[in-house]
Amino acid sequence: MSSEVKYMADLLKSGARMLSEACPQCSSPLFKVKDEIFCAKCNKPVIKLGPTEKESKLIGASILEMVEQTILKKIQETDALINMEKEHNKLIDLENLLSSWLTALERIRRLK
Repeated sequence: MSSEVKYMADLLKSGARMLSEACPQCSSPLFKVKDEIFCAKCNKPVIKLGPTEKESKLIGASILEMVEQTILKKIQETDALINMEKEHNKLIDLENLLSSWLTALERIRRLK
């Protein structure tokens, strides 16, 4: 029996719990002793990252930032079209479009 396997067996005998997850570096089973998760082969602690509320908020904020940037570009494009347009009916349509983009921008900023 290898020394690593013997060490793992000793951990189990002492009350450690073998987890179903593997070490990200060596693929050896992870063990949990009290509140600490570690790899017996690497003899290093391992921190499990899962989707936390904070991470979810960061991802959401990132998505809102991307949407906001897209809306700002669309507002610029619509403004350029308004500046070039001469026909009254098309100007009204573009102004309505601009108003919709501004409303969307306001909503995004409220969510942030």
